Amino acid sequence: SHVRCKHCCNNLTIVQITSAALENLKERVASNPWGARLKVSGGGCGGYTYELSHAENHDLTDIVYQEILVVDILSNKYLTDAILDWKTDNFSESFHIVNEQETGRCGCGESFYI
Repeated sequence: SHVRCKHCCNNLTIVQITSAALENLKERVASNPWGARLKVSGGGCGGYTYELSHAENHDLTDIVYQEILVVDILSNKYLTDAILDWKTDNFSESFHIVNEQETGRCGCGESFYI
């Protein structure tokens, strides 16, 4: 679930957060009253990158998912039905975003195309 902002349209996209990702987000932002911020930025060799960081603040137009993940209204349109997951591979663990809007990724895997 998420909280809709008061100043935007009613057809907001929904970012899903898996239970493993939610648990790990809560651990990492326990001392931060604003939670975490997920942003889609231009850049990288693929055109767009995801940025997941501590949220320093939030605006009235931000969308807040699960009372912990803040997404600005511009990034939100690139995250239609995206899933924030926690991925464990052999010796590493990290947040992973599955986004059906992606049409491909760059060779290094750090950025994506839409």
